Amino acid sequence: MKKGFFLLTVAIISASSFAQSKQSSQTKSQTVRGRAIDRDSEEPLVGATIVAVFGEKQSYGICDTLGYYSFKVPVGRCDISVSYIGYKPQAIKNLMMYSGKETVLDFLLEQNAMELGTITIVAKTKKAGSINDIVTTSTRILSTEEANRYAGTWSDPARMASNLAGVASANDSRNDIVIRGNSPMGVQWRLDGFVIANPNHFGSMGGSGGNVGMINNNQLRNSDFYSGAFPAEYGDLTSGLFDLRLRNGNSQKREHMVALGFNGVELGTEGGFSKNSHASYLINARYSFLETLEMIGLDIAGTKGGVPKYWDISAKLNLPMKRSNLSFIFLPGQSKIHFKDDMEDKSEWSQGDLGEEVHMRNQQYFAGANYTYRFNDNSRIENRLSYQRFHSKMNRDARAFMNASKERYDTSDFGEDRIAYTGKYVNKINARNTLNTGINTDLFITSLEKTKYISGNPVKINDNKNERTVLFGGFAQWQHKFNNNISILPGVHGQLYTLNNNLSIEPRLGLQWKVSETLTFGAATGMYSQSQPRMVYFYKENDIFVNKKLKMTHSWQSAVSGEYMITPSIRFKTEVYYQYLYKVPVIPSIPEQSILNLGDDYTNHWDEVFVNKGTGYNYGAEFTLEKFFDKNFYFLITASLYDSRYKGYDGIERKTKFNGNFALNILGGYEFKVSKRTSMSLNAKVAWMGNKRYTPAHSVDNNLDFIYDYTKINTLKMIDYFRIDLNANLKTDFKQISVEYFFEIDNLTNHENVWTQYYNTTQGKNKYTYQQKLTPMGGIRIYI
Repeated sequence: MKKGFFLLTVAIISASSFAQSKQSSQTKSQTVRGRAIDRDSEEPLVGATIVAVFGEKQSYGICDTLGYYSFKVPVGRCDISVSYIGYKPQAIKNLMMYSGKETVLDFLLEQNAMELGTITIVAKTKKAGSINDIVTTSTRILSTEEANRYAGTWSDPARMASNLAGVASANDSRNDIVIRGNSPMGVQWRLDGFVIANPNHFGSMGGSGGNVGMINNNQLRNSDFYSGAFPAEYGDLTSGLFDLRLRNGNSQKREHMVALGFNGVELGTEGGFSKNSHASYLINARYSFLETLEMIGLDIAGTKGGVPKYWDISAKLNLPMKRSNLSFIFLPGQSKIHFKDDMEDKSEWSQGDLGEEVHMRNQQYFAGANYTYRFNDNSRIENRLSYQRFHSKMNRDARAFMNASKERYDTSDFGEDRIAYTGKYVNKINARNTLNTGINTDLFITSLEKTKYISGNPVKINDNKNERTVLFGGFAQWQHKFNNNISILPGVHGQLYTLNNNLSIEPRLGLQWKVSETLTFGAATGMYSQSQPRMVYFYKENDIFVNKKLKMTHSWQSAVSGEYMITPSIRFKTEVYYQYLYKVPVIPSIPEQSILNLGDDYTNHWDEVFVNKGTGYNYGAEFTLEKFFDKNFYFLITASLYDSRYKGYDGIERKTKFNGNFALNILGGYEFKVSKRTSMSLNAKVAWMGNKRYTPAHSVDNNLDFIYDYTKINTLKMIDYFRIDLNANLKTDFKQISVEYFFEIDNLTNHENVWTQYYNTTQGKNKYTYQQKLTPMGGIRIYI
């Protein structure tokens, strides 16, 4: 690792020297361009005025007949606002302009429900609500600038979300999102409206996390994160939703990006096809940096193997037309890793003289097309068609101490193809009423192969080929604004799973009351359901699908929130919630267990007979005090108090595995000028939260699997998780190139955070494995 860090430092210095040798003078201005459209109908706002304020000066642009604008602004930070008659004004404060990259900024304006008098535009960054207007509570906008600024996030959207109230992520190696004590299995990912299975390297079927996120933050625009009480548009989920959105490429200028860091080696390019067209492309490719070092002969892991190897490509093609828009999204990626126990030291081996060796490989491919057609100024239809492929393969072997021979213990080969269509119709009836309706059809083609080797003899656990099932869904959502301050959002969602004709009808309701410019209340309630992982449905015993009739997990959720703007840039928000889960799958042969404890690992305990006899509940309170970036600094303080419990097949109430009870995050940063063309920001994060609960193991069987004492399930808790992260970013603008250096120290105090507990037969006792120690990392981004 030291060699890798040294080589990375040399590469950064070399790249920096190259960039500076190419550019010697500072540019005075840069272009900001984009579009202003109606939030609901997406019709262009012809003549909307965009104003940029920098110090005591300002410049402006006017939207053309298609809603596009373009004008010059100085390099550095400025405030940008947009206004249009009959619409609520919108503004963004302290937006950074780079010399090496134009800023593309789209505005979605909300029409006033009532005619107003003179409007004063106050420049404040809207992060309190959501991009989706059909939401009243339990949501937060996440910006790409935050993802690059926050310490400890590694430019990963999932790790960035772990800083928000209600989210607890006490795992350095994985980015699973634990929301309000729920399993990560209940989290859904979306990309530009497409449901996407698990967009993470080293992910698993049935889970929603992995080691490294596949979706590249360099290509994202502002996105929505939901922590519960979802509107009717969203279905087949019970815990949370990350609604990510890819930005469009710059249609008027070709731009490029090169990045080098421990997250990978990245190359990006974007541009248009013609000066007379707004069509654009955006492509970004990434390759594992540690694998690159290993390829040139460096032993990065300290032992042979253990180096995460991956690559991914994310691309978007956008083709706007007069009354329609066609876009394509591509997201392929692969990951693999090979790790094994230390062959020179068996003191930490779990089964005496036998060490473990694991090969794991994942492949994920996604392609989607979105065609939107606007019938008139008030209505449109969105059509999304996608194909995705998820494939994971793992071999687990045992090796005797100081012996090169291997003995296979188990193999798994899971694959699933998903063909999906989603149709959505939006009708803005008038300024006060908007109707959203839609349908979705998802075809799953699942193949599962799993084999255990008992005394060298293979025993098939799964042997299923091309099992086909379909999930149908539909929704209707109505938004009525009594005036500009009070709105109501009734809706209903329904879904049918054809494997067992399981039907779920889910009414939902949202309310929002803007008492004043500084005080807002929100409330939401509704029914929700989620189908089970296909590995559960297609588990066989005696060649029979024993879980085929298993029903969906159901939940009822309610949340009430209050938000107060202390100043235009400082807000305080609190939210209380309650969630009741029922028809939860539990295991008769392990009556203490529940599926609510699964979903956060590379493999899960799906090979059991389940029945819908379990229940569970979560309740808690969340607090957020946030200062948006203003006057060169920001801070974010989030606190969560919660309780998460369940009942297994035996009907006894217990704490869930994810019941950490509390979480506290404190983040902050300051930016200052180093010179006329260079600025530097320093950022810090302190995370303290209750860790996961666990069940003690008392031995290991002949297949290297731990044998647990389920009478003590989740009665023990790992020590509280604590970590301090620091990072520094240095940005320099040359004439046509911008260079950004970043350096980070994770776990500054070298705190020993527990990762997992296991039973060591050599020592005859339970032991812990620990997470990331003090780790320096860094890199460079060059925008051309």
